[in-house]
Amino acid sequence: MKTDTMRAIGQEPSFSALTDREIRCLQLVAEGKRSEEAANVLVLSREEVNQALVSAQEKLEASNLMHAVSLAMLIGVIDHTDPHQPK
Repeated sequence: MKTDTMRAIGQEPSFSALTDREIRCLQLVAEGKRSEEAANVLVLSREEVNQALVSAQEKLEASNLMHAVSLAMLIGVIDHTDPHQPK
């Protein structure tokens, strides 16, 4: 039986490819932005951001938004480095 993690790290992925908008929205959520803040950054409506996040969650077969962000990090479509951590 395949687990979410196994799919996330590239073993028999069963999800559809994420769009650029979905990836950008997930990245901003990963950085701690709320839908309204992401909408301002991306010059979209809050509804468009929420639609992209729901679509990404469905495509990744995630149980919630944070699960979707985690899976996106695991498969490498969003950056998971901490911009506040010294280099």
